[in-house]
Amino acid sequence: MERSGTVDKAVRALEALRESGGSASLAELAARLGMPKATLHRLLASLAAHALVEQDGEGRYRLGVGLIRLGLGAQGLDPVARVARPELERAARAFGETFFLVAARAGRLVVLDKAEGTGLLRAAPTVGAEVPVDVTASGRLYLAHAPELVGAPAAGPAAQRAARRGYDVNEGEWIDGLTVIAAPVLARGSLHGCIACAAAAQSLRGDRHEAAVRHTREVAERVARALQGESRR
Repeated sequence: MERSGTVDKAVRALEALRESGGSASLAELAARLGMPKATLHRLLASLAAHALVEQDGEGRYRLGVGLIRLGLGAQGLDPVARVARPELERAARAFGETFFLVAARAGRLVVLDKAEGTGLLRAAPTVGAEVPVDVTASGRLYLAHAPELVGAPAAGPAAQRAARRGYDVNEGEWIDGLTVIAAPVLARGSLHGCIACAAAAQSLRGDRHEAAVRHTREVAERVARALQGESRR
């Protein structure tokens, strides 16, 4: 597919600002992107006119509030995220750990929403983060139920086992020290996403692990029922 050069440069600039971890000067961005400063300055001025980037008092650039408006708008319009949000919040309050929604969008797995647990520890990943398919519980469930949505071959033995038991567990395979339990949201004969519970590995042992599995599967089932109810309206 042919891409617009200007749009491609704008997206690269926004990604570079995100990766900068806060703010960056024009010279820093130009060096990172390999782009002439004059060209980049015009591009950033156009983005700033729409509040997609901002400048601080020292002239350094950072991501703008317009991106928050667009991101929250997209999230609110997503049918799975809209249905899952109250269930994620309820589970996070009840169980005390972080719950999040992972779904395939444009051939990639991404975190669509997240509700933080009530404990002092906060579990990654962040909303919008891409989730690797091959080393995560959600990825294996997608390989089992809908490999075509993530551009992957048919399920292997690990994914088939996950499908048979109705959930999967990732213990430090993606993020060191983090255990993630995921369950599929299956509605109307299709996979619509995965509900996942994430916590420090030491906090999900024994009975606590079994409780996390139960909570995660129950949330996934409630979201699936809600999606099926919406489809009949």
